[in-house]
Amino acid sequence: MERERIAQPEPEQAPATATPAAPALVPAGAPALSMGTILSLQRGAGNAAVAGMLARQAVPADAGPVDAGPLPAGGSPAPTPEEEIAEFRKKPFPPQADFHPSSGIGQFDAGLDAARGALTITLKVAYNFVDGSGPKAKGFRADELKWKPEEQAEWKTQYQTSVSAQWSAPITMKSTKPGWDAVTVTTKVVVAEDAGDPHFILTVAKYPKDAPMVQSSICPPGTHHDGNACLPNDPTTAGGSAAPHGTAEFDSNDLRPESKLDWGNAATAVPFASGKFELDAAGTAALQPMIDQAKANPAARVLIRGRASTTPPHGKSADEAEIANMDIARQRSASVQAALVAGGVSAANIQAINSGQRGAGPGKEWRRVDVQLATQQTQDVGVHETGHMLGLGDEYLEAGEATGAPVEAGYGAMVQTQTGAPVTKANDASAMSMGSTVRPAHFSSFLEALKRVSGMQEWSL
Repeated sequence: MERERIAQPEPEQAPATATPAAPALVPAGAPALSMGTILSLQRGAGNAAVAGMLARQAVPADAGPVDAGPLPAGGSPAPTPEEEIAEFRKKPFPPQADFHPSSGIGQFDAGLDAARGALTITLKVAYNFVDGSGPKAKGFRADELKWKPEEQAEWKTQYQTSVSAQWSAPITMKSTKPGWDAVTVTTKVVVAEDAGDPHFILTVAKYPKDAPMVQSSICPPGTHHDGNACLPNDPTTAGGSAAPHGTAEFDSNDLRPESKLDWGNAATAVPFASGKFELDAAGTAALQPMIDQAKANPAARVLIRGRASTTPPHGKSADEAEIANMDIARQRSASVQAALVAGGVSAANIQAINSGQRGAGPGKEWRRVDVQLATQQTQDVGVHETGHMLGLGDEYLEAGEATGAPVEAGYGAMVQTQTGAPVTKANDASAMSMGSTVRPAHFSSFLEALKRVSGMQEWSL
């Protein structure tokens, strides 16, 4: 903390005849003193003595100021910015546990290493892996909806790596104290598994890799999911006080890049004959323009979605029919993918998601594969949702909203306070909208935490 500078009055100078000669601080005729030497003499011998010496030594007019300035209370000189910074770098700062951003959404720990200029944000999570179920599970076999131990371990590693990669370091926080321009702090986000005292409990449901998206969401600290609602945690489960954690509902594909910004692009329907999954002449002709477009833009991704009509195969029950129709939809998308690769499209740029008969009808128009080109930034849903755990709100548009609509009040107020600028809604590349670009506003909760743990308000983004 900067020490207060208190001005002290200079003693009145007595007439020259009443003042004894100043001690000979330097030999007569010696070279002019440097400013650093003069300041040291002032602190040791006092202003009056040095002033008399300088009067006899004829200091050049362009030598600059010679007064070290008033001394603070106690007689010791005020620390320079350099001295303050050195003290700041050496100081240990106790970590801030369970920090709640003013947005009212997230919760995490914050620790400052002043010597390195590093703020570590630790998000403690507990994992709850469950089988896939409900309407989104229809058409898939039971074993496809169950986790294997190695799949759980892989998902944890990918989640922790992906969250840290997106949310660490893209924005630097800077000191605004006078003379502290060189003092900056970078941020590292760490996801740590802590089943005993988590900030959030993550329930992750298992679905096949080609399954459509399942809705994911976060309930704030002190609440939990109950269907589509967030209800208060039960006070009886934690010694008379409600458990402080929040909850998340994820699925196994939430770390898959989704082309949200391209969802509205025109799709080409590649038709198939009833009960067939081989490309015929009509399907090949429909697909060729998409092959040409993809080859012309090697960076483009090709999104394919296998479909089937609801017409049940002969002799199948309703559940068996859904599985059979999902199977044929998968075979159709595999045929399209093979044709794309044969036509010169990189397999790495093709993503297949299969819907089977979901949302379909009995007509022949549902016997198809939809093919789309995607060129914009993708988003990992789980990494976006983790932004809420870090204190951030949604920025995408809800139905009926126009670009520039306000974000939720707590989030908007936090960003306005920390950055001096508003944040509004738009369907764009923002990590809290439909992309993965981290913007200064997204470090507002980290800036709040830095101010808290350092005990200083003089920080900005």
